[in-house]
Amino acid sequence: MVGRPLGGGYPPFVLVLLAASLLLAGSPAPTATVRVPVANVWEAPNAGHLPLDPHVWPTAQVTYVQRISLVGHMPTQVLYGESVRVLGRSGGWTHVAVPDQPSPLDPRGYPGWVRSWQLGPAVRAPLVVTAKSAKLRNGTEIGFGSQVPAGSLPAVATRPLPRTRADVVRTAKQFLGLHYLWGGLSAWGYDCSGLTWAAYRAHGITIPRDADAQFAAGTPVPLSQVQPGDLLFYEHPVVGHVSMALANGLMIEAPNSRSEVRIVPIRTSDFRGARRFFP
Repeated sequence: MVGRPLGGGYPPFVLVLLAASLLLAGSPAPTATVRVPVANVWEAPNAGHLPLDPHVWPTAQVTYVQRISLVGHMPTQVLYGESVRVLGRSGGWTHVAVPDQPSPLDPRGYPGWVRSWQLGPAVRAPLVVTAKSAKLRNGTEIGFGSQVPAGSLPAVATRPLPRTRADVVRTAKQFLGLHYLWGGLSAWGYDCSGLTWAAYRAHGITIPRDADAQFAAGTPVPLSQVQPGDLLFYEHPVVGHVSMALANGLMIEAPNSRSEVRIVPIRTSDFRGARRFFP
C-alpha cells in the first residue's frame, strides 16, 4: 500500500491540529502505549469504524465492500504494547506518530488518529511476540508483533528469531491464507507492505511501513540476482505494491482486498525493481 501526502483530503479542523503538531515537531512529544490487541490508525477522526473483534476480520463475515471501504482511510494499525508519540487530541481521538513504522509522511513515525481509550501511560515493553498468538495473564489475547514487558509471557512466545533470509521467508509464509486488509499489520489481516514490514520487524530489521517508502529505502538489486527475502515492487508511476521473493522463481504477497496471502510466480509485468535489506 502507499501512504497519501500529508494533509491531502483532511477536513479543516484536522489541518489546524496537524499544523500545530508540526510547529511542535522540534520538541519531544509525550509517549503512550497501546493497551488493546489492535488499534486501528485512521487518516482523520471518524474516518471509519471496524468491529473490534480479531476473530471476525479474517473470516468471510466481512464482505469485499466493507474491505474496499477502508482504502485510503485506514493506513495502518498499531499493536498491543507499541509505543506511540502523542501529537495532539480532538474529542475522543488522539493524533499519533508510530516510531517503529518509519514513513516520509512524518520523521517522528507513521502519522494518524486512534481512539484515545486505546492508549495508556508509557510502559517499557521491549519483547516482541514472535508466536502467532499469546494470552496475557488477564486473558487478553494478543498477536504476532505485539510488545510486552519481560515476564509477561512464557519465553517461547517471545523467543528471538534468527536474522537470516530463510527465517524471514518462513515468518512470511506462516500467514498464507490470511485475508488481505488495507492498512493491516495484524492477525486481522495484512496489506502488501504490512506483510513485508512485519516479517522483517520480527527478526529485528525495521523497514519503512509503505511500499513506496520501502522501494526508496532498500538497496537496488537486479531481478536476475534476487535472493529469497528480497522485496519486489510493482506499479507505475508510483510504486503501489510489494511482494517478497522466494526460491524457484516464486514470491509471496498480500495482493488486494479480494484475496488472501498467497504464493505465485514472480511477475515481470508492471515490475519496478527489486530491493534488498540484508547485508
